[in-house]
Amino acid sequence: MNNTKQNQRRAFLGALATGATAGMTMLSSSLEAGIPAETYNRFINRGATGAEDVDKMLKSTGKMAHAVAYDVSQANPWGFIWSNVYYITNGQSGTPAAELGVVNVLRHHGIIFSFDDELISKYKLGEVFGYNDPVTGEPAVRNPYLNVKEGTFPVPGLDGIKGLQAKGAKFCVCNMAYTVYSGFIAEAAGASAEDVYNDMVAHKLPGVELAPSGVWALGRLAENGIAYIDCSVG
Repeated sequence: MNNTKQNQRRAFLGALATGATAGMTMLSSSLEAGIPAETYNRFINRGATGAEDVDKMLKSTGKMAHAVAYDVSQANPWGFIWSNVYYITNGQSGTPAAELGVVNVLRHHGIIFSFDDELISKYKLGEVFGYNDPVTGEPAVRNPYLNVKEGTFPVPGLDGIKGLQAKGAKFCVCNMAYTVYSGFIAEAAGASAEDVYNDMVAHKLPGVELAPSGVWALGRLAENGIAYIDCSVG
């Protein structure tokens, strides 16, 4: 690859990352500088991580009743809220949870919800992503939607990730976001980007599949008959 093409790709991905992460705190200045070549190369060299598993997941989901995917691109609870509402209202109208196809695609800011409490606390991801715990109001040091406490959701009685998985909901997360953000998190933590990435994968929640990218997964929804819902806002 010549230098011109390499610089064009770096500029494109830098602009993409900056636009996708507006409002972040610790990462803002780093993202404005663009994505370093070594970070981009790490992503390219990983190949299509998780492609086969996520492809199978989407194909099976598409065969279920009223299949839908929630695009969780921001650090907010709407994907989980609307998943709950979907199960409730479909149950009321005659389709039980076991027959529904529901997928949450975690990407951009939304990847914070793919991690366990230990990783979020270790790298202070609440500060990194500018995300406050809905119960404490302080930068998150845990995943509030894993083991749901009273006051987590704006209405009581909703299931978090574990409860939704028990109903049959599927989850996948963007590997490109893992690769890119691990570099910036490593810089802030004084750690190796590869070590942070491996830590992310090791502390990914059970049942959350690693997709090549979030948009890779979203791009396969239509061909599998899965409806799309944007959850960046309520």
